Amino acid sequence: MKTVIFKVVVVLVLIQISGCSKKSENFATVGEQDVTVAEVNAYLAYKRIDANNVELAGKAAQHYLNNLALVHAIEQQDSVDMLRINAELSELKKDLLLNTYLQQYLEQAVTDTAMRNYYADNQQNYQQRSARASHILLRVTPEMTEAERQAKYSKALEAYSKARTGENFAELAKAYSEDSISAAKGGQLGWLQQGAVSPLFSAQVFDKLAANEVSEPVLTEFGYHLIKLEQEPGIVKQSFEAVSGDIRRILRAMAKDAELERLRQSVAVTLHATSP
Repeated sequence: MKTVIFKVVVVLVLIQISGCSKKSENFATVGEQDVTVAEVNAYLAYKRIDANNVELAGKAAQHYLNNLALVHAIEQQDSVDMLRINAELSELKKDLLLNTYLQQYLEQAVTDTAMRNYYADNQQNYQQRSARASHILLRVTPEMTEAERQAKYSKALEAYSKARTGENFAELAKAYSEDSISAAKGGQLGWLQQGAVSPLFSAQVFDKLAANEVSEPVLTEFGYHLIKLEQEPGIVKQSFEAVSGDIRRILRAMAKDAELERLRQSVAVTLHATSP
């Protein structure tokens, strides 16, 4: 086995590595491999070590060179499968290179201006039909007998009859509703987005009821509802700030796919064998 020659051509503790004017000049020789100032500075930057701190930078550079010497010595051993190691190193390098490049590229490609332009050009995606409603719920479960279900329906009809004769819906909700959260607020559900609730419930709110009208009992998977439309449906526009995160993800995905395709097309790949 060759003797490893390890010659440091500068005194580490007496020189500020970043002060070298020629980044390409040799800093050391490890075996037959020259190590440039630029390589050492790159290592220090990776380790977040201030090159102006002579003592710390010197120790780090010494550690870097020692490890290079160990690698050089191990590479000479016949027991090491260098083809496999190089294949793994190639994959690690590829992943690191790709991730670093894309991170830098996407930071420049997806700007605030690009996001606002996308928002302006796709307004239809950021408008929602919403309405304000209240309800009274009599819960029904699959385990109930038909008699129990009928009792719930009868109670719902009783509340509906009182609402139809002008009794206060909020008070009826407090007295009848088994949705304790909304009942405490007089049955109020607040603003509902179309499509965000049960289709049967949504049909009443967005297609059938007029403002302040109360529906007959409507059966959904939760039970029997009496639904009051507090305010008719209208279009509510989502602000840019509310959807900017989603837009950033969309634009980054689009930019990533386009850039990867551009990079693939820029390099020709020619196969010279039918199998590995």
